[in-house]
Amino acid sequence: MDDLLKHSLREQLESLTKAKLSDWERRDLLQKSFTKAIEAVLLEEKVEHHTLTKLFTDMYDCAALSMAQAGLSQEQLTCQFVSESGLIMSPLNCRTTIKDIYRISGFARGVDKAVKGQLEHKKQIHILYPACGPFAPLLLPLLQFYKEQGNITSEQLKVTLVDIQPGAILALRQLITDLSISDYIEEVVEQDATQYVPQHDIDLLVLEAMQHGFTKEGQLSIAKHLIQFLSIDGWLIPKEISVRGILIHGETEFNQQWKDVEYTHSQYVSDNAQADRVELGEILKVSKSTLLAMKEIELDDGIKVVEANTVLLPTGIQDVKERIFAIYARVETFDEESVEQYDSGISHPLPDMTFYIDSRPKAPELKHFIVNSGDAVKFYYQLTGLPRFIPTKASA
Repeated sequence: MDDLLKHSLREQLESLTKAKLSDWERRDLLQKSFTKAIEAVLLEEKVEHHTLTKLFTDMYDCAALSMAQAGLSQEQLTCQFVSESGLIMSPLNCRTTIKDIYRISGFARGVDKAVKGQLEHKKQIHILYPACGPFAPLLLPLLQFYKEQGNITSEQLKVTLVDIQPGAILALRQLITDLSISDYIEEVVEQDATQYVPQHDIDLLVLEAMQHGFTKEGQLSIAKHLIQFLSIDGWLIPKEISVRGILIHGETEFNQQWKDVEYTHSQYVSDNAQADRVELGEILKVSKSTLLAMKEIELDDGIKVVEANTVLLPTGIQDVKERIFAIYARVETFDEESVEQYDSGISHPLPDMTFYIDSRPKAPELKHFIVNSGDAVKFYYQLTGLPRFIPTKASA
């Protein structure tokens, strides 16, 4: 916590030097930074990574300065806790998502296609963005771009933003004012997204509350609650999340394949590392149809889970004892736009060091899951507390 506070104070002090700008100049820089970043993502066929890094850093810096103007207390800035449905990150920790180039790019392109697709047969659409954080980074930069371009107006789009954190709400209101996009915003709501009930049908539900391995945050609980409020022809973004299991060599997957590249990204995934993997198949699919059909199971102490898939562990893998079980997610935002493996922290494979195949830990504990080649493993997904996958032994 001390490190977080020091970092926060440092940012605020650095903001004071920028605060010498007039309020008009500060807002102008902010609006231009948002527009330029989204222009590069939507209008340019190929933009170099270093160029995108500069554009997204500028956007972040300007948004952080807007956040400083909101006057959050240290408690509001750093408050972080676990709710019934998952980790609620602090505004301080959430703010850096706007710098996640390929996460924002994949979502911005997908949301843009979805907005234009809905507007082909509707005069006005309603967008709900729950758990949006202090900057609502999947949507506010796009709204700024629409305002600047003038081709999609505030008469066509009405947006509701929801977040449980009071500090995030303060920062959001300041940023919306600074961007001059209030006409697009129908409502900003301070509430747990799993409890929010919209007043009308939603045409687009935009949601990203994820961490790698599809753990910790409440993506599934939020989506499961809010999917019922989509209009019949409404769309969920991301359109589909496919969570899959693999067996890997940690050194090959997480070290060797990245030694000779500038940064981790799906375009640099090594053919050798891919060939070295043992794919186990899909553990869980999250989409509009699967969410509507999903049933909760309540266990002792009120713990809620949903049923996921069963995978069959392969036989004949000579070095299976040396392999690590890992989970990764492929995120299709909309219409073939995606966030692929290693494009973002949310799509990095997550190793599970408690999962043993054909071997046993030296000091077995209750947390360890021990199975053999050829066994069937049935997965459940825990919704309550810190969300995660729970493997169980099943009949083959």
